Order: sequence, then structure tokens, then C-alpha cells
Amino acid sequence: MLLTFALALLAPVQGDAVPDPLAPAKAGRIRCVDPDRANRTCGTIVRYTLRGDGAFDALVTGVVNRDPLIVLEYSTYGLVKDGAVCSRIRPADFNAGRLTTNGTALSPTLETNTRAKLLEALQPLAGHERCYRDAGAGELTVNVTIDGLLRPDMGQTAIWVLPEDGYAPGR
Repeated sequence: MLLTFALALLAPVQGDAVPDPLAPAKAGRIRCVDPDRANRTCGTIVRYTLRGDGAFDALVTGVVNRDPLIVLEYSTYGLVKDGAVCSRIRPADFNAGRLTTNGTALSPTLETNTRAKLLEALQPLAGHERCYRDAGAGELTVNVTIDGLLRPDMGQTAIWVLPEDGYAPGR
């Protein structure tokens, strides 16, 4: 009896399990960042494809300009680390993305100008690891870190919605 107790004391302590931040994606939901529930729009929509080893692929569709409304759709990938959804900021992902307005391609001049502005704005973060950690329930507060440092200026709100809920990029 005493030996069993002593062995139990030596066993590693199991901490609280970190919740899976992509559990809603496993249930078929998509992430809506900066939601407007009344208009069913999001600043960004993320569709995750999970690989089963903590890695994921993501199709990101987000507003890059409001007037006229210009949307960028691009693919990226990342890894869940310690309960946060992390990916490297790769300008090549953004550069390979498709820019549209009202579902149609931009004129060559507008596309060139928009892409140049986007890549210029992205440059200070290029190559850095960005992680999202949700806090709360329902409409989530999203804490953003860059290379492990909390960036309150980059905080967001997000909700998980079903594809049939009809949310689309906009504002």
C-alpha cells in the first residue's frame, strides 16, 4: 500500500489538457474573423483542412480594400502549438492569391497596384510566426502573437459558423 502511494507520488503530474483550438473546424465550421452578424459578413473567412498531426492547410478569404471592395483568397498552412493556431507569414502565399471584386478579376492595373500595396504592408511581418489563441466563448477574443510576443494591436474577434450560415467577406 505504501509502495503504491510512493509510486503515485513519483508519477508525472497530468496538467489540464489544452483544448483543441481547431475542434470547431473538425465539426465542419469555418472561422469568421471580425464578424458583422447583422449583415453576415466577415473581415476574413478561414476554411481549415486538418492533416491529423496538428498540421493544417487553410484557405483564407479576406477583405484587403473596402471601397471598392477587393477580396484576396490565398492558401497557407501551419501547425497547432500549445493550444494556438500558428503559421509563418509568407509573402509568396499572398502573392499567389487571387484578387477579386464582386467575384470577378481585377483590371490588370488595379491588381498590380493592390498587390504592391498589400505586399508592402506585409513586409515587416514577412517570415515571422503568427499565432492565434482564442479566449472566451461565442464571439471569441483572439490574442495574436508574433514570434511568441503578444501583440494587443493585432487582436481580433472571431466566431465559428457553418458554411450554410451564409457568411461572406465584406464590411
